Amino acid sequence: MKTKDVLELDCRIPENEEVIQKVLRQIKPLAKCSEEKDIPFEKLEKCMKVLCVRYQIFPRQISPDPFASDDDVIWRFEAVDIKNLKIVVRCYGRNLYEVLAKAVIAIYAMTRKKR
Repeated sequence: MKTKDVLELDCRIPENEEVIQKVLRQIKPLAKCSEEKDIPFEKLEKCMKVLCVRYQIFPRQISPDPFASDDDVIWRFEAVDIKNLKIVVRCYGRNLYEVLAKAVIAIYAMTRKKR
């Protein structure tokens, strides 16, 4: 499964949530987390900070879009490259945990492509 496919998963479906967790555990700092539970929000925040500082990425915006869906608020994450201020990551989720998890996956995948 490609990164784009993972970022488009609907996490209201339990199987898709499991896929997100498996992909997150492939990221080195998150690989040590217990398989029994979801990766803690704090670990995602720490991983985001390390990736952003190391690869000069600025998380510009996390914002709710109440008009995107009739049922839920959809959260949007956007990050830019510090050097040229171009958007390098944009992803969406139904809650803060999902959007942060997808953002970490997207940034990690982008940094692997740069290498």
